[in-house]
Amino acid sequence: MGEFLLEKAWKLYENGKHVELVDPNLDPNEYKPEDVKKIIEIALMCTQPSAAQRPTMSEVIVLLKSTSSLENRALTRPVFVDSDKRVKGDTSTSTASSTSNATVSVSQVSGR
Repeated sequence: MGEFLLEKAWKLYENGKHVELVDPNLDPNEYKPEDVKKIIEIALMCTQPSAAQRPTMSEVIVLLKSTSSLENRALTRPVFVDSDKRVKGDTSTSTASSTSNATVSVSQVSGR
């Protein structure tokens, strides 16, 4: 069985090897390692087990635009990384008690 992207990202994060997640076909002169680290850490914040620990989208935008360090943010292992307990083929993390009232609207734009 292959390794899931989140599992790989978490392992690299734990070992301080964030940059290894970058596509090797990209030119290392095209990005800054500290930017890669920041983006991966923000992404991992969004995978925290408790919704209260995850940033809102507006917080994500502020974090992405910010020049300050994320060092004071403690991350915990994402639930999805625990592959020993993963049911084969099961990618669901929802429970019967969790529901969503999310709606979607589709707009079609046409020229004049």
